Amino acid sequence: MDRLEQMTTYTTPFDGGSLKPFFAALVFLAASVLQAGAQEQACPPDAIWPTCDYDGKPAQEVGVFTKAMVPGSRTDTARYAAESRTMTSADGRLQIRLDCKKYKQHAAEEYAVRLTNLSKTEPTGIASNFRSLALSVGKPEAGKAPVLHVLRGSTMVATDFTPEAFALEAGKERVLTTTCGRSSNDYIPFLELDIDDRNGYLIAVGWTGSWKARFVNTGKTVDVEIGMDKTHFRLMPGETIRQPAILVFARKNQTRRAFKTLVHRFMLENKVPRDSKGQVIPPILAVASGGGNKTPQMMADVLRYCVDNKMPFDTYWVDAGWCGAPHEDELFSNCGPHWWKYVGDWRVNTTVHPTGDLLPIADAVHKAGLKFLLWFEPERMTDSAPILQTHPEYRHGQLVDYGNPAALSWIQDTVYGMIGKHKIDVYRQDFNMDPGPVWREMDAPDRVGIAEAKHIAGLYTFLDDMRGRFPDILQENCASGGRRIDLEMNARAHVYCRSDYFIGQKPNDTAFILGQNATLNLTPYLPFQGCEFNCVPVNDDYAAFSIISSGTVMTPSDFDGGIIRRAFSGDETAWFKKVFDIAARMRPFYMGDFYPLTDETGAGNDVWCAWQCDRPDLKAGFAIFFRRGAATEESRTFQLGGIAPDAEYELDVYGGPQKTVKSSELEMWSARLGQRSFQLLFYKKR
Repeated sequence: MDRLEQMTTYTTPFDGGSLKPFFAALVFLAASVLQAGAQEQACPPDAIWPTCDYDGKPAQEVGVFTKAMVPGSRTDTARYAAESRTMTSADGRLQIRLDCKKYKQHAAEEYAVRLTNLSKTEPTGIASNFRSLALSVGKPEAGKAPVLHVLRGSTMVATDFTPEAFALEAGKERVLTTTCGRSSNDYIPFLELDIDDRNGYLIAVGWTGSWKARFVNTGKTVDVEIGMDKTHFRLMPGETIRQPAILVFARKNQTRRAFKTLVHRFMLENKVPRDSKGQVIPPILAVASGGGNKTPQMMADVLRYCVDNKMPFDTYWVDAGWCGAPHEDELFSNCGPHWWKYVGDWRVNTTVHPTGDLLPIADAVHKAGLKFLLWFEPERMTDSAPILQTHPEYRHGQLVDYGNPAALSWIQDTVYGMIGKHKIDVYRQDFNMDPGPVWREMDAPDRVGIAEAKHIAGLYTFLDDMRGRFPDILQENCASGGRRIDLEMNARAHVYCRSDYFIGQKPNDTAFILGQNATLNLTPYLPFQGCEFNCVPVNDDYAAFSIISSGTVMTPSDFDGGIIRRAFSGDETAWFKKVFDIAARMRPFYMGDFYPLTDETGAGNDVWCAWQCDRPDLKAGFAIFFRRGAATEESRTFQLGGIAPDAEYELDVYGGPQKTVKSSELEMWSARLGQRSFQLLFYKKR
């Protein structure tokens, strides 16, 4: 039996101890989808609380905690109403604070959770099995099991981001978790619970570490518990920690496909990075030198090629391989073979970069009007790091201890200094290790979960303080590919390496099927994403547009050493320019509405896959349709969204004619394609 997919009776404990149910009623959301015969919970909305056992007693037991509103915490904005509540233990030490947002344009509520020891002299009792949220929702009539829909996480395989569905039969449970410490390694923590065909919930986890979600069909309700994977801790005097944030979004009388458009709209309005003016930071289209192991002249040659050929890239990307003590490096492969040895030594390698910085390329990039991106991996440190000579306590295993204020301050000063000196526009953060085992080694028996909680809080501080100092910076989130995709990180960063499976050539069309899956399946939760283009053969349009998403990264040297070791032919350059000009044309529409035109697709080669991006403000958009190589249907009709009735649209089909069509034809678009082919159409209302 898969350790991540236990199916047992519903009396199984959430976190290793006896289950003492405490399910708050989410009336605001639940009442709207309760079916005939389902049990509505008779609790007011302000009864929604986290829960735990405190010194062995259930938090909901009379006298264990007192509850209160935080005076003056109620606020009202254009997008949401907010309030804060506290639970305080009877001994006066442990206080649990719940900061709540109720969104006005969406049937969604969000909860942020912090725990504090109010005592300045004594530790708290033991809080165990802490759940940020525990709730009960109604289920339909007997005989129809609710269904839990999830996406697989990213483990560098062709099945990354593929959908799975689990029926929740009466008396059974489903437990999903990631224990390695990277939040989307095993599952993407956006969990969709269908009560019936048209009603349900999306429950999203805001935690960039190890989480656990438990869904139980009691026969009368579906009970949900969400929290860290393992918790059994006391807080030291004056100590504060975070716990996972939770978003609960109700689906009301909608198909799942229509709901995904609504979820995407919510994410775009509330959970994507914004600049100093409050504007959404758009996705990037990047050219990469490869790694920082390239000489200044090699880097300049890549930039010059793009400028001379009027390539539409807006970002110049320098990846790993630029740092460490002076050392010879292999210059031609992407990042070089030794980059990993120097992680944590954030000096520029002067053997390759004699000026001791990357200003020659950074200044040239800015002069050319592009953004400059630089790679870091600040949470990991190898033995080569000079700081270890004076501060070995900054590291546990290879993990930089972000729970240590001195270590956090050191890495902030180091990275922020590089950002300021080079005027870095896009900060790329990588993370190539599983921190979970390290955190567990760090924890004492009465402090289980503390090392992780402090590290994750430190990570958010690191990123948020960076934005405070550099308010227009774009942060990019990588963790051996897309292993840190969650509500908190999505609000801070784009993801342009959504799976390491895309790196290098792959058999058959597996990488291109994954590219289609990633864009279709992930975009409702992660509006701005992309990946490397190096698995695409030159002149293969089907492969190219399977990979191209809201953002894309091209490394010319990955094409048989292009620019670095050989000149591109005129035909190669013409094809690159054609494809990326179209990618640049598609990109602004990803900042509008997203319509999945098929349900989530998996790794099979025998289906169609399609989606649409529409900008109501521009009265324009695009739709793209793929017929995979083994799909037997020659044609399909798709219902497009956002099309105005009784109107005419100008249509521009990639590789085809321009024409004018009536909205009735566009709204119910019929695509006839050969196997392993696609159709891309741009439309604009006349």
